[in-house]
Amino acid sequence: MSKEINAEKILEFLHEAGKLKTTIRFGANSIIRGDSSADHSWRLALMTFLVAEELDLKIDRYRALKIALVHDLAEAIAGDTDARLVHSKIVSKEEKDRKENEAIKKLSGFLPPRQKKEILGLWREYNDKSSAEAKFITALDKLETQAKIIEEGYKVYDAPDLIATYGNKEVGNFPALLGILKIVKKKIRAEFKKGKIPWKKEYELRKK
Repeated sequence: MSKEINAEKILEFLHEAGKLKTTIRFGANSIIRGDSSADHSWRLALMTFLVAEELDLKIDRYRALKIALVHDLAEAIAGDTDARLVHSKIVSKEEKDRKENEAIKKLSGFLPPRQKKEILGLWREYNDKSSAEAKFITALDKLETQAKIIEEGYKVYDAPDLIATYGNKEVGNFPALLGILKIVKKKIRAEFKKGKIPWKKEYELRKK
């Protein structure tokens, strides 16, 4: 396959992937200033190298950055599934996974074979949490979302149980980020207090 044809395929893929810029996350409405999946992925990528360097993590930082950039690519076709819908079982995780798996196959299909294989591999590595880099990005992904939730403030906290515990499990699987989660929880707890939302004992991190 010629380089010219490959370049054309890559541009076509980038056009489709660019739809992330208009894919709004977690139920934006007149109160929530919903960001896009592209907004989220950009800040996650920024967090990736800043946090990895600050904590001097012994991981492949370049690979982690790649995973951060592709982790939500399927949403360019499948759209974002609000975590609140999965949490409340309105949408099953199996259905969400099925839609996104079909979407990433379709999206990566625009690429030349080598790039297709790499994109699919990175996306599956993230979803399977099959490496230290994938576990790092999975945890950091939750922390980026929590940062957005803090920015929105207590007035939009319609699922307090989910908000207060979001990321506990994922960060627990990558303990190097527990210090950051503690800071995040402190800020979320402050928002709960502003909104007079009860803070339950089970929201706290469990000591091991």
